[in-house]
Amino acid sequence: MLKDEDKTKEQLISELKELRSRIGQSKEVVVDRLTGLYNRRHFLDLAEHEFARAHRLERYISAIMLDVDYLKQINDTYGQSIGDQVLATVAKRCRTNVRFIDIPGRYGGVEFVLLLPEANLPAANQVAERLRQCVAKTTIPTEKGLITTTISLGVATLTPDTPSLSNLLELAEKAMRLAKQGGRNRVEVG
Repeated sequence: MLKDEDKTKEQLISELKELRSRIGQSKEVVVDRLTGLYNRRHFLDLAEHEFARAHRLERYISAIMLDVDYLKQINDTYGQSIGDQVLATVAKRCRTNVRFIDIPGRYGGVEFVLLLPEANLPAANQVAERLRQCVAKTTIPTEKGLITTTISLGVATLTPDTPSLSNLLELAEKAMRLAKQGGRNRVEVG
């Protein structure tokens, strides 16, 4: 009887290890390893669903696109690993400054995107400004010393003239570029 229990225990442990391995593998498919945010593909899958729901039900939905200011200079001055620490820290601030229902993702190399279901333009602008201030106040401890950085953000919201998610994201991206052109470390509305 004891041997049967030991075999069952070993089998359960083996199955648990296999399950943990599968969960880890599936997480890698949807999550960016460096930032812990959804990767672009998974973000777009989730965002398409939320956009379609908001459009169909005539609900609010907004997008925030953000870019880390002067990351190339940080990489050139301190090295890629320090730049990666900066990206990871900004991503953490994104996760901690949004609601549970919001969808944060890594959109490009230094670009992040947040989709805010049920958020109108003033609410999304408020989130963007809070995030901008939070990042600007954050000191990032690195092996090269403390580093600070800023972000430029663009905000857009669903209107009757917004036919698709890609259009909404383009509006947020254009607003982000305006923020960068306007001096960085700022929020622009598209």
